[in-house]
Amino acid sequence: MRLFLSPFRFLSVSGKPNIEFWFTQCIILASTVLGVYLASFAGFRIAVDFDRYQSLSDVSYLEKSLEAEFVDNIERVEQWIAEYPEAPMKWHARELTPEATHRLDDMVWSTMRYSPRTFEVHPEIITGVRRFYTGIEAQMTSLFQQQSANGYSRRAIENMKQQVAAARNDILPKLRGEIETLDAELAEMMD
Repeated sequence: MRLFLSPFRFLSVSGKPNIEFWFTQCIILASTVLGVYLASFAGFRIAVDFDRYQSLSDVSYLEKSLEAEFVDNIERVEQWIAEYPEAPMKWHARELTPEATHRLDDMVWSTMRYSPRTFEVHPEIITGVRRFYTGIEAQMTSLFQQQSANGYSRRAIENMKQQVAAARNDILPKLRGEIETLDAELAEMMD
């Protein structure tokens, strides 16, 4: 019998089998493994939540900056449209007013080209803002190419009015709605 039990000598402490000792060691080992697993799972979840919060926060700030710049540019174009009938030669005589004074601010829009968060902004907003900037620049070029206030310049002003109206009625509400949605998600994540 002794030969049969000799391979299991490691189970005995001081010559007697000590089942309680090995049972507690197994429990400690199992609880350690379970504890490490649960802690790593909780840490992973916190890391994922933090990354999502950081992403939403970055996109929210990007959209708020874009909204501020976009509103300023809409107001600037409205001011140009209102001033045009009073002094059209400012637009057609390069020596009176250079084209550089009639440029839209596009620092945020230009910077968005290099931001990894740009494509997290809703595509309709990006497309609408891009079309607004491109359309206004095209109309401005048309105005500056004319020698006097004529049918082409009046058509350019009308096109600018339509683009401003579309920007105010379509793009700006979507942008503001997106900002509100992101702010609500961020507030929910903070709770």
